[in-house]
Amino acid sequence: MNLKHSLKSGREALKHFYHRLRLRHHDVSIISNNCWGTRTYQRFGLPYASPFQSLFIFAPDYLQLLDGFSPDKLQIVRFIPKTASKYYAALMQDDELRETPYPIGVLADGTELHFLHYRSADDAKRKWDRRVERINPRKLIFKFSDGYLATEAHIRAFDALAYPNKICFTATAYPQLQSVVHLARFESNGHVELEWKYDRKAIDLHRFFNTIRTDG
Repeated sequence: MNLKHSLKSGREALKHFYHRLRLRHHDVSIISNNCWGTRTYQRFGLPYASPFQSLFIFAPDYLQLLDGFSPDKLQIVRFIPKTASKYYAALMQDDELRETPYPIGVLADGTELHFLHYRSADDAKRKWDRRVERINPRKLIFKFSDGYLATEAHIRAFDALAYPNKICFTATAYPQLQSVVHLARFESNGHVELEWKYDRKAIDLHRFFNTIRTDG
């Protein structure tokens, strides 16, 4: 290990130590529609206590999955090619999604898991199954955003869910919705992108994590 790498590793270790000192909960399970959960775990130096890593879920499926959410609903029953996806037309309109080969897992309720950063179905399923076992049902955070075919109706439906710990990043302001965090820099885009890079300017995540309601 060279000096440069050692210094970087040391800085990362100190940063993670700082974050853990400020966090009351270190075993929160983030149920996320995209990589925000992954990036947040990495930022705080916390282990993945959720299978929703390095993937994305289209908004209609994500809202379907959250209706009566339970770890028991998370068994992958098959994998499909992009051509069999119900969202094939949307995939073909995005250069990255069209050109990147990746597996798509399907749950029993039809929810499609787009494992964008996995090379094979075997790898995706192995990690997914292992991380499902880590879910802490007493400490769940549900995260949503306004991309992946999300409409205002989806955003309002998410905000209306009975789950106490919700956060939704949007390019449009919804001051009447308690779970929404408005990222104004994306207003001209119509939807947020890479929100994990900009969320800290809009919300104190330490406080959000420390004030979550826990069950049991």
